[in-house]
Amino acid sequence: MATLLMLLTLTSPAMAQGLLQHDHGRALGTPGKPLDVGIGIHIDQITFVDQKSENYGAVATLRFRWKDPALAYELTDYPREVRVFKTEAFLEYATENSAIVPAFVIENQQSNRWIHQSVIAVASDGEANYLEKSSLTLQAPYFDFRKYPFDTQRFYYEVVSVFPSGTVRYSILEDMSGLGDLLGEEEWILGNARMQKSTVVGLSGMDSDKVALEFTGRRHVLYYAIRIFMPMLVLISVSWSLFFLDEYRKRIEIAGANLLVFVAFNWVISDDLPKLGYLTFLDFILQWMFVVTGAAIVFNVMLRRLKLAGREAFAAKLDNYAIKWIYPLSYAAIIGFAILNFLVR
Repeated sequence: MATLLMLLTLTSPAMAQGLLQHDHGRALGTPGKPLDVGIGIHIDQITFVDQKSENYGAVATLRFRWKDPALAYELTDYPREVRVFKTEAFLEYATENSAIVPAFVIENQQSNRWIHQSVIAVASDGEANYLEKSSLTLQAPYFDFRKYPFDTQRFYYEVVSVFPSGTVRYSILEDMSGLGDLLGEEEWILGNARMQKSTVVGLSGMDSDKVALEFTGRRHVLYYAIRIFMPMLVLISVSWSLFFLDEYRKRIEIAGANLLVFVAFNWVISDDLPKLGYLTFLDFILQWMFVVTGAAIVFNVMLRRLKLAGREAFAAKLDNYAIKWIYPLSYAAIIGFAILNFLVR
């Protein structure tokens, strides 16, 4: 089933003019007194979060509520307090009565919106309620991965009026907005939902009202602690233990193998994220682990050269400093700098 906006574009030219013109001769929907439309956005499910493409899928319920005397009817003509319409029938009814249909667009929509069910209920006093349950893919352009994997991301569902603010004005239905209890998303911890209202340049080129449901998501840190940070700690410990070997050639071989593991780590992590123009917290740690491991190989080659040159005592002295101070303090400085510049600031 098409949305209200799509249906507007599919109507005949005469019908479209009737819906879009401002001079209905009614008190509501004019620049002096815009039609007040309450909006509720409730996300029932999160079907996926694709951080590489920076979008997510959602199943949401939209509720629109407004009151227009042009939609009112006499109970003698229709002996029920509420008339229920499908969208096509409501458009015809609204056009016949010169009423404004508060058409809208989903501003951050990236795919077709598949409407599972939609209905419009009109009361005899002119109060209308549009109810829709639909699924779609939404853009998430505010993702910032600098603190990855300790980042908190912002998600939005943005509804913008087709009409200028002088014709249709939005308000928020707080009790009909928020997140469902079972979103079905295991990778992220989602919450802190709140509604926002603002004004943007709409399809008309004029200022139009926008209502957005904002919520945040954070990751399960335990997953990254077990899958990434624990193996990294083991590799760092193995690299440090190399300095306790007397044979420099064995040190070089093992450090070279560790270097390949760090390269594989880097590829796995970068495959999860878009091609960013900045370093993340985890990128910074991995790159410096790569540098330190490479420096350890060069250092051990130098020690071997000193030993072959007959300067074994000097090589042993340098080796002792590396074991006790240089290697552990280097990693402490790297991690401290990363925490300060990526997580604290």
